[in-house]
Amino acid sequence: MQIDMKRVDPELNMDRFYCVELEKDLFNDHRVHRQWGRSGSWGRHRRDCYDTELEARKAITKLVNQKLARGYTLYQPVNH
Repeated sequence: MQIDMKRVDPELNMDRFYCVELEKDLFNDHRVHRQWGRSGSWGRHRRDCYDTELEARKAITKLVNQKLARGYTLYQPVNH
């Protein structure tokens, strides 16, 4: 599961992205991978581990709601 968001405000010269993704590794650990920054850059990233998938999904929901409250909108990238 991956959720992409953007926040664009030309008056503030703002063009940001935020991506959050649920990952599962070979050891059955559930991780939340976040990547954010200015559009067109690699940005920054962070991975947090959780004991269960439910905890990871709750963390994703909380992160997405925080970003939506700050003016981000859901974004569907165009696949070619």
